[in-house]
Amino acid sequence: MSSPGQVPSWLLTGQPAMCSCGCAGKRKKTGFVEKTIQDVARVIKEEYFSETLAMQKGFLQGLDPRVKVVTLLGLIGVAGLARHMETLAAMYVGILILAYLSKLPFVFFVKRVWLVVPLFTGMMVLPALFNFVRPGDPVWTLIRFGQDIQLGPWVMPGNLSITRQGLYGAGLLIARVGVSVSLALLLTATTRWQDLLKALRVFLIPKIFVMTLEMTHRYIFLLLQVTGEMFLARKSRTVGPSKIKETRGFVAGAMGTLLGKSYSMSEEVYLAMVARGYQGEARSINHFRMRLTDALWLGLSVVLAIALVRGDYYLGI
Repeated sequence: MSSPGQVPSWLLTGQPAMCSCGCAGKRKKTGFVEKTIQDVARVIKEEYFSETLAMQKGFLQGLDPRVKVVTLLGLIGVAGLARHMETLAAMYVGILILAYLSKLPFVFFVKRVWLVVPLFTGMMVLPALFNFVRPGDPVWTLIRFGQDIQLGPWVMPGNLSITRQGLYGAGLLIARVGVSVSLALLLTATTRWQDLLKALRVFLIPKIFVMTLEMTHRYIFLLLQVTGEMFLARKSRTVGPSKIKETRGFVAGAMGTLLGKSYSMSEEVYLAMVARGYQGEARSINHFRMRLTDALWLGLSVVLAIALVRGDYYLGI
């Protein structure tokens, strides 16, 4: 038996409850409400984790945010201009080294990029694989029509094939997007949000854009918190499994309620910010100062960018 004031061990386990005869209870399938609550909690946890990463004592965390914005955005431009896989591969190796020096978890860094980029970018470049969009050397013939097919102003080739040029072009685009997103993740994961906004204002980014970014960032997580509270309140007042019709009705009602709350809360959030001294400028307790490390990294980034561009040029068209 547990001593008074001590949590029983069976409450700390995730196993099904045991009846008096010792047989295990039936595990219920997680419902929509539970999944929503878990997803909201996961998003908030990831945001807190990102802030924790930005406050670690890593290489990029110690640089001036203005230098990081200039250098990493410049490297994103280099990635967009790259025409060869070798150039992008060299850039990605450098990105992984920077992530290691900045103490970013390897699994977190890779998974956050490559679980999303191939899916969405791959859907966009899927038509470019076929010879009716990108003619070239066939690698795999899917359908043989026997003759060309006229579809209005378009002519379908007699054989529908995936071409070598299409595969290379699609892979190149996915690699470009992956490298660019990785560089953007390096910037956001190693820089506190307020410091990043302040750095954008230093480069004369219009105040309205910075203010929109700031309000969006604050408001998203406020709405996530409200949504989580709504679903948790629903779950705490529910006994037994819910019917699908009732769940759909609750979701529809929750969407309407959330829309009304967001409309009224937007004014409250803005007034609360103004009451605390907000005047449209991003504030941060950190004072930006250029140091020797920042100057060295800026110079090294310029040299690397030039070397990558020239190397990509010498690889040929």
